[in-house]
Amino acid sequence: MAQKVIIDTDIGTYYDDAFAVLLAVRSPELELMGVTTCYGDTDLRAKIARKVLDVAGRSDVPVFKGIGEPMKGNALMFGFEGQNILEQNEQLKYSDEHAVNFIIRTIMENPGEVTVVTLGTVSNIAAAYLLEPKIAQNIKELIMMAGVVVPIVDVKGVRRSPVEEYNFNNDPFAAQIVVNSPIPKVMVPIDVTLRIPLKPEQIERIQQSKDEVAKLVSGIIEVWPPQERQIYLSVGIPTEHTGLWLHDPLTVAVAHDRSFCEFTKLHIAAEFADTTVERDMVIKRDILRTLPRKLPPNMEVAVDVNADRFTEHFTNRITNHT
Repeated sequence: MAQKVIIDTDIGTYYDDAFAVLLAVRSPELELMGVTTCYGDTDLRAKIARKVLDVAGRSDVPVFKGIGEPMKGNALMFGFEGQNILEQNEQLKYSDEHAVNFIIRTIMENPGEVTVVTLGTVSNIAAAYLLEPKIAQNIKELIMMAGVVVPIVDVKGVRRSPVEEYNFNNDPFAAQIVVNSPIPKVMVPIDVTLRIPLKPEQIERIQQSKDEVAKLVSGIIEVWPPQERQIYLSVGIPTEHTGLWLHDPLTVAVAHDRSFCEFTKLHIAAEFADTTVERDMVIKRDILRTLPRKLPPNMEVAVDVNADRFTEHFTNRITNHT
């Protein structure tokens, strides 16, 4: 029986959210019950999700707009969201039901059966838990692409992964609520997902494919390099560390196949700390790392990945060769 999943996503700003949704609909092991949007212009993000699903021939999968503003601070939109996905003046409609209500309703109507996969902030999950704490006992599990456990340092001693991970820090108070909640949790951190870039030959196979999903992926890849540079400069990551990292697709795949990664049980604490954030040159209080603590485990954490197996799996599913 296919695993019931909800994908909660900030689709549009980064290419891999769209890739993850497309991988989900190409995975017969998953029953995609809905896509919910978070962070920033969630109306635009819902339209992007609707278009991606329609291109994949899945107009039956509903889309719901969720919470755009973090509990503290403001959301950032870069301005290129939807490029090579949305057409000018395209009319795209999604559900009128709010994402948080959909998440609560779906979990409570299917106790023990629904996995929620978050690919952006956990704002919608935090709100759902505060509104209906019983989702913690009724959700199958929450799988999060989030956090930094062991920052990557290359052979030259240069830090390659951030110490303040994007998804948790875009709404750190929501992250703290969710991490401290009794919801059964799985975390796929960025220091693991930065080990799975698409290889040049895999990109070429996707670009040469006549499949409609592969064509959409190719169009996204085509406009990505300048977008990536803008994002990297904005968040303070060295621009030479670029690549088509499959952060979010791996997180979706874990919902039906744990063997893509090696997991261990840890107690993860999302702690605030004073730091000089290089991109702002000011002292901030941020979640710097999702720090392991010597306490009873509160989640499963990915600590390694079979990169070759997963990138090949992704390429085959997108080009419809499996």
